[in-house]
Amino acid sequence: MKGIPGFKIDKWVQEYGPKSQISLHSSVISPISLRELQKLAPEESQAAIDYDLPLNYGPVQGSVKLRQRIAELHSSPKVQLTEENVIITTGSILANYLVLTSICGEGDHVICQYPTYGQLYALPRFVGAEVDMWEMRAENQWIPSVEELAAMIKPNTKAIILNNPSNPTGTVLPEAVLENIVKLAEKHNILLFSDEVFAPLFHSSVTAPPLISLGYPKTIATGSVSKAQGLAGVRVGWIVSPDRALIEQAMTLRDYTTISVSQLDQSVANFALSPALLPKLMERNLAVCQRTIGMLDEFIKSNSIRCEWVKPAGAGTAFVRILQRDGQPVDEVKFAAGFVQKFGVSVVPGGYCFSQDGSDDFKGYIRVALGDEQKLRDALPLLQQFLGTE
Repeated sequence: MKGIPGFKIDKWVQEYGPKSQISLHSSVISPISLRELQKLAPEESQAAIDYDLPLNYGPVQGSVKLRQRIAELHSSPKVQLTEENVIITTGSILANYLVLTSICGEGDHVICQYPTYGQLYALPRFVGAEVDMWEMRAENQWIPSVEELAAMIKPNTKAIILNNPSNPTGTVLPEAVLENIVKLAEKHNILLFSDEVFAPLFHSSVTAPPLISLGYPKTIATGSVSKAQGLAGVRVGWIVSPDRALIEQAMTLRDYTTISVSQLDQSVANFALSPALLPKLMERNLAVCQRTIGMLDEFIKSNSIRCEWVKPAGAGTAFVRILQRDGQPVDEVKFAAGFVQKFGVSVVPGGYCFSQDGSDDFKGYIRVALGDEQKLRDALPLLQQFLGTE
């Protein structure tokens, strides 16, 4: 596309992923098969797929049952949503694209939580908005300052963009922080956009409600079944907002990209998100993350001269800083490329993939997947060997 920069993380994975024997670059949690998913469900549950369903186009805005369930998951005593507040998309990457390109434009100023998924700040810039970064810092446990956010607001600030839980740091903005952000937005009449693709993947007592559930009308959120539920092969995402004008705006743009989302995919997504199955699926996936976080924690403690991190409170990745023998951060691009070339293990170079062009932000950081226990177990001895050669 003319004028838009390459998407660094995707370009990296496309180049180095196929060269690896052990892939730790993904952020999906323990991908599950349809057979395993069905086994998790109570015996009286319906099948994940209706084999009598005619494979025609489905409802344009998405399956009514699926939209009702997503509305239910985002509702609270402060805000009651219906299926009309939800759009189904082909994954959350399309949901984000539709939201960002419909709410941002020339002359707008937006503030984006940082570091985060590059799409969240690249697309607003592509459509002409000015983007400032609300920076999270490791020394503050990756929790950003709401006071700093307040100081960044301008007369033309259109939106504040959040990613909660956050990729790559695993930050969770707790309810108290979210409430303060809402108060700021209300004061200045600013739209809040929250990418919640990793919710409800919380690894500690620090959790967060859906931002929409806090009751601020000018809120829009996206999500999918790809990450937390481990169903990345089911291409179902969504846009949710109590503001029907925002929904209609996104729907108008969606008409140029999608006729309808696969009915088979929506059927599986609805099955996975059902009240009878979702808690069991999340229990399974959270248990995987508890074990992988524990494995990484032990490794980092035993290699504390060369490795440091803030233990992730949520999401599906860990952000680990690798240090040279003199205590300075490694060149994370050379480190990640060398790890693939010498030991066949792929990780994501954090500074390169998650910082702005021309900056040294997050130098030395690599992003490590938490979603596959066996792969991480196999990779850590190789990382130990690699550290010994660097």
